[in-house]
Amino acid sequence: MMKKKIIVLIVTTILIGVFTFLGGLNPFKDNLILKRLFSVSMNLLNGVTAFIAIKLTDVKIDIELKNFWQYLIGLAIALVLSLGIAFIPAWCGVSLVGAHMNFDLGTLLYAIFLFFLIIGPVEELIFRVYYQETFISFFNKNKWIGVIIASALFGMWHLINGSPLQVLFTFGIGLVFGFAKYFIKRFKYLGVSFAHGLYDFLNIIVTMFVV
Repeated sequence: MMKKKIIVLIVTTILIGVFTFLGGLNPFKDNLILKRLFSVSMNLLNGVTAFIAIKLTDVKIDIELKNFWQYLIGLAIALVLSLGIAFIPAWCGVSLVGAHMNFDLGTLLYAIFLFFLIIGPVEELIFRVYYQETFISFFNKNKWIGVIIASALFGMWHLINGSPLQVLFTFGIGLVFGFAKYFIKRFKYLGVSFAHGLYDFLNIIVTMFVV
């Protein structure tokens, strides 16, 4: 089983890296609709890849739709992260989440769809479910090391289409999401997906209305 896990892990990582890289090369940059469709498609391919890996390695997806506490926990985590990384620095004249973006209702609605229904669920399925649970299973005693490895991968993954500074930020955010999910029993997959989506969406709010 361990050999199978490692093989699936390597293949999955390669495929996710390829799809992410292709997403950054988006050939439809002059057509907003096609650009967004292509971006969503690449993200969904990453999600499908992770889901197949999860099924092949018997990783459990801890979905609890009626677990109300996970959403409250996710809300609290997202707000704290957003205040510390986005709102407060912006109020102080320094933007850590991007340059000013003019308000556009279409962009705002697309952001709600993208972050809450695509980015949050997909990235958390990859990193906090598949990678985190897989790496945790590699350690008999110090399972928390698996959380750190998954968070480091989350950070390095952003280097494909991001910057070294973004790697550091996302590594830190990954640690928060990862350890919260690891230690808080009521904080399940949907909760951490909601937290991720809300944090990303609040960054858009900051760039539109605060920066």
